[in-house]
Amino acid sequence: MAAGLDGTPFETMHTATTRDPLTRTERFNVIFVLAATQIVQILAVAIGTALIFFVLGLILLSPELLAAWTRNGSSDGTLLGMTIPVPQALIQITLFLGGLTFMYISARAVGDGEYRSQFLDPLIGDLKLTLLARNRYRGLAAK
Repeated sequence: MAAGLDGTPFETMHTATTRDPLTRTERFNVIFVLAATQIVQILAVAIGTALIFFVLGLILLSPELLAAWTRNGSSDGTLLGMTIPVPQALIQITLFLGGLTFMYISARAVGDGEYRSQFLDPLIGDLKLTLLARNRYRGLAAK
């Protein structure tokens, strides 16, 4: 793992024999980095999927299908209180499919070992390397 510090100022520092425990703020920071990274990644995939469904819906939605979906209602929809020229049914289906994608990927992140090995394990390795650099710096600063 120390090979990851090659070419950095931490390369020549030696790891302290006694390690300073992480402070409460540092522990919170480690947990925040892990959680925020996962949430941002899952959210990006869910938003991308929802946008694909939205664009496909705009392309494929015919006036006849729109009339059937809305029971000859308004062809305008509202999103966050704003009226937009997109059918409300398409907005609702897009939000539903985006939410479903978010839930599916969240469940897969927890239960799938392959997913964890591809996405979470490299992040944990980077955090371990960062904590090793921290320990080396703290060891040098304590002298």
